[in-house]
Amino acid sequence: MISIYTRIFIFLLALPALSANGQAGENPYRSTLLKLCHTLKASQIQNPGDPNFGALLCPSRNPDTNKIHSRAGEAVYPFAVAFRITGDTAYRNAAIRLGNWLVSIQDLKGQKAGGWSEDWPDPEQKNWFGTTTDQLISLAGAYAILRPWLTNSERDRWNVSMESASEFIVKFFPIGGNINYSPTAAATLLLTHSVCERPRQSWLQKADSLMYRNTLPFIDSTGLLTGEGMGIDGGYNIAQSIGYITLYGMLKKDEYVLRKASELMGEQFHFVYPNGSVDNSWGTRSFKWQYESGTKTAPGVYFGFALLANRDPRFHAAGMKCLEYLNRSSIRNGWVSYGPHAARHRSSEPPCIYSTFARAQSLALSVEYGSVATGKSTFPGALTGWHRYFPSLNVVLVRTKGIMATVSAYGAIGRYGRASVSRGGSITNLWFEGFGSDGFLQSSSTGDYQRTEPRHMPVENGLYPLTPRIECRKDTAMFSNIFESDGKMTTDNVNGYPLVRTEGSLRDIRGNTSNERYVLTHSFYDNRIVKEYTVEGRNEDFRIIEPIVRDDGTRFERKNDSTVLITTGTNKRWELNVSGANKDFRISLGEEAEKYWAPFPGVEAYPVIISFRKAPGTRSTIRVVIRKV
Repeated sequence: MISIYTRIFIFLLALPALSANGQAGENPYRSTLLKLCHTLKASQIQNPGDPNFGALLCPSRNPDTNKIHSRAGEAVYPFAVAFRITGDTAYRNAAIRLGNWLVSIQDLKGQKAGGWSEDWPDPEQKNWFGTTTDQLISLAGAYAILRPWLTNSERDRWNVSMESASEFIVKFFPIGGNINYSPTAAATLLLTHSVCERPRQSWLQKADSLMYRNTLPFIDSTGLLTGEGMGIDGGYNIAQSIGYITLYGMLKKDEYVLRKASELMGEQFHFVYPNGSVDNSWGTRSFKWQYESGTKTAPGVYFGFALLANRDPRFHAAGMKCLEYLNRSSIRNGWVSYGPHAARHRSSEPPCIYSTFARAQSLALSVEYGSVATGKSTFPGALTGWHRYFPSLNVVLVRTKGIMATVSAYGAIGRYGRASVSRGGSITNLWFEGFGSDGFLQSSSTGDYQRTEPRHMPVENGLYPLTPRIECRKDTAMFSNIFESDGKMTTDNVNGYPLVRTEGSLRDIRGNTSNERYVLTHSFYDNRIVKEYTVEGRNEDFRIIEPIVRDDGTRFERKNDSTVLITTGTNKRWELNVSGANKDFRISLGEEAEKYWAPFPGVEAYPVIISFRKAPGTRSTIRVVIRKV
């Protein structure tokens, strides 16, 4: 028979949760959290006789089939929060089983004792242990909720696990070459200290050091957080680092840190597009770019916006738009997909479990610690008539009445190599209102698809970049503006509209120059874009590649020798018109179209290729106009 106290507790669980600032009411992130938790729970191994009882099976078949990822144990916290929200004991049981499994696979011997290897099993401790902080913060958050339902033995094992993982962080952090681990670990140690039965003062000291010595000093003079891949990555900053800087500030009641987090978000949230997607086309780790959060494996943008909502209502507005995009465009069959066209490719559908449990983690933090701003507000991407140059990035954002675009000449080569980022003054993301399902008319991908992080990237072969570009061939090498890391970018305002100009050299994938200089100019208007490609040097033959996003039903046809008509599935029309080079050019459509696909950001494109010639040593210009008709 259920006691009166248990009945009261279950009743309280069913009430609307209080946010961290004491506001009651329906948190807008709750329903999406429950949707993802429902999917994750269905993937749990239910057979008590299975050695991995309680673990979650990945639905993906590429690069591995139904792999068990150690980091999927992070779903323990979302399950626990789902239980707190609903009172449904199925979520409580799922959380306890998953937590017990996570504790059971922790390394407790050897040099890396206390850590979790991301590539599990890892008996020789040769793989990556930095994500221990991600697993620990989930376990600690879940423990605070589940403690009354754990047996004495489970409580003891969970506490030993949390203590060991905390000591691992104290010993080994900062770790690796990416800054996101420092603010994550700082917040992790504070949270673990608050819930663990035997907390240690050294955890608090290490948390402060990770924040004040290893995170905040890496904010550059323009207000952006550096140190991700030896440069700046918008995806990791907005979807992980800023959120955990905020959580640290909240747990510590540190107003200085909270102000810094708000300032960082005030710069980074300019990259939220009008449809609620997150632009990370330029970032040092854009090889994992997903539209809905900027990167595949960080928690997600939602908790950063939710935790800062009471400091600036614009953050709440951006968070709501991002949540809308997640629900409308990114969840298929309950899983968070790689991108809009991933379902067309066996390599990317069904997707890896990472994005789903990571987003669930972010949503759970949003429910537990977030707040809802009052009053109406909006975010920059929803406003029109502005452009913004980011000097430390060499990146320009443009927003006119019908267009938002990113033009990137970002120069950081970083730890991942020249081809990991498309640059050189190209448009790396282009939203054109009314085009296709999400508005993306052009996008970008890495200059050369490589499985930089093999566990996170499906096997693909022979893919071409989605990035608009100019290129020429010299002997066997291909030279293009997208490999130029030293492009000189300038911006101007001409008759009230922005113009972006980039000068540089066509380079190959290793950075060698072809001695061909180029100038790439973009002029943006309300319903059209004008691109001018100018080249000067000894080469004679050039190609301009303009890949156009190919949504379902999009059709391409040659209107005449200089114009391509693009019709969307809803019969809206755009034109791509070419002029210049004394009309000595040729347009081809769909050449090797099957290779214009990128798992990240999960987009297919259709190539419009403009070939032209010039006399050696002369200068030639091709003008490309893309407009809505």
